[in-house]
Amino acid sequence: MESKVVNGIKVTAYMVPNPDFIPVGEYKRTELDDYKDSVDFLITSCGKRYEIVFKHPTMLKTGRSITAIGERKGHAYLVTEKALEELKHKYTWATDF
Repeated sequence: MESKVVNGIKVTAYMVPNPDFIPVGEYKRTELDDYKDSVDFLITSCGKRYEIVFKHPTMLKTGRSITAIGERKGHAYLVTEKALEELKHKYTWATDF
C-alpha cells in the first residue's frame, strides 16, 4: 500500500498480484507470432523490388522478375511487384515489418 497527496487529495494505491504479468526480459508469444509462423513466406522489405523469405526450402524459377539472394538460396528472393502479386495467389504470406 502506498499513499500520496496529489493536489490536496490523499490517494492510496494498493498493489495486487497479476497472474498475467510478464517479467522484464521474458517474451510471451502473441497471436501475430503464431500467424507469421503459419504462412509460406514473409515480405521482409520493399523498395524497387520486394524481398521475400520462405519458411521452407522453395525453388522458384529465377529470371528478370525473380532473383535468388544471399546464402539462403531457395529461401530468399528479390521479386518485382508483378511477380509478388502472382506469388501471393499461390502461397500464403504476411509482412514482417
